[in-house]
Amino acid sequence: MPQALGSPWLHLPSCESTSDEARRLGKAGQPHGAVVTADAQTRGRGRQGRTWYSPPGENLYLSLLLRPELLPREVPLLTLCAGLAVLAAAESVLRRHGCRDSPLRLKWPNDLLAETPTGMCKVAGILTELSLSGPRCDFVVVGIGCNVSGLDFPSDLPATSLRQLLSPTQPPLSVHDFAVTLLDHFEPLYQRFLRDGAAWVRQAFADSASITAPGRWLEVSTALGMVRGESLGIDHDGALLIRKEDGFVERLLAGDVTFHPTSRYG
Repeated sequence: MPQALGSPWLHLPSCESTSDEARRLGKAGQPHGAVVTADAQTRGRGRQGRTWYSPPGENLYLSLLLRPELLPREVPLLTLCAGLAVLAAAESVLRRHGCRDSPLRLKWPNDLLAETPTGMCKVAGILTELSLSGPRCDFVVVGIGCNVSGLDFPSDLPATSLRQLLSPTQPPLSVHDFAVTLLDHFEPLYQRFLRDGAAWVRQAFADSASITAPGRWLEVSTALGMVRGESLGIDHDGALLIRKEDGFVERLLAGDVTFHPTSRYG
């Protein structure tokens, strides 16, 4: 039986990155389920080397150390699993405070967004990093940043928080309570993924991420340039399949997705 998530739990007033701290714990032999949180990060990061806005005391900065018996190619599916957990935890908080219609939407591969009067704004992001021991997975660090109670974001950052989604007069939400709620939701989803495999998590994520549903016309900005075409959905290892205008199907493991309401197909 794997050790419970959050045992041990290291909380820091500040650090460069909770994921860096969790990686150090992993290399030091700490067990599956170890958690690192911080009140602030000085070098919080997202995908593709981006900075994660990490002011003190307002939001969740959490990294989880996992030691799954997975093939390296299966690890990206943990990002989808974590996304489902963040969505479930965030929606439970909104419901608890009287929000009946959730504005939250998952965005492939690792973002939680909210529909707001000014457009889609980011609520949370996930960064999954793998450490290998030879050809096998030694440990995985799942880093999660979630805007829980923050009210002020840089003008060039389309972001919002759970507190802002509730009411301008909503008192601050407990970041620690949200962290506990998140872990409570992640544990059964993670165990089901290990039990039921890729097909289950892929379908569960697809059901909650309508932007990448098959038939949607998308633009995906990747490290190698822009890919445009029709979504064919998510494949067995969590990659997004895009059929381009020339008919070629491209597999994308990461990228920033933009939805276009009109399709050039069919």
